[in-house]
Amino acid sequence: MISKADYKFDLDEEMIETLHREFLPERVTDEFAKGMPSAQAKDAFAEGFFKDFGRRWMARTIELGEKHDDRTYEVLREVVAKTGYFKFPYMPERFIEIAYLSTQPIYSIPIVEAYAGAFVFKMAFCDYYKGIRDKLGDDVAGSLHCRHACLSACDAAFRHFGFDVTVGMDATMPKEGFCQFRVKRLDA
Repeated sequence: MISKADYKFDLDEEMIETLHREFLPERVTDEFAKGMPSAQAKDAFAEGFFKDFGRRWMARTIELGEKHDDRTYEVLREVVAKTGYFKFPYMPERFIEIAYLSTQPIYSIPIVEAYAGAFVFKMAFCDYYKGIRDKLGDDVAGSLHCRHACLSACDAAFRHFGFDVTVGMDATMPKEGFCQFRVKRLDA
């Protein structure tokens, strides 16, 4: 039997370090900058690059997050198993938080809405966006190609748990100074 003193509420440091190392913003933006083709093909390249990155980022986050659980996640799974409630949005939200906390200069994610029909959060500091701007300039960064990574990562997290969702943006870094993502449950 596990005593309360053995409970671990913090995210596993090894998991955070592994995700940071594997999805280091500087390396990802370097790879993107080196692969950027001519002006005519850059939008298609960028969308494909970041969609693939977002799916890989979330798949690895889920893999490690399931391996390195904590008391908060254990209790959430127990509640969902007993009641059938709270799976949306809280199970996928955990992995979205792990992904961003592992790669961004933040200590928490500002949650705007979290209820049975939608999950909305803000990202005010993004090293992927900053890296693109630093390496390729304001015009390329302003196209917000990196949004495809966040959109596909969010989609992957919710679909992993069996939810049919739409993922969109309410705000963007170039216009509002932050990105805001909205995940809407289609069957709610």
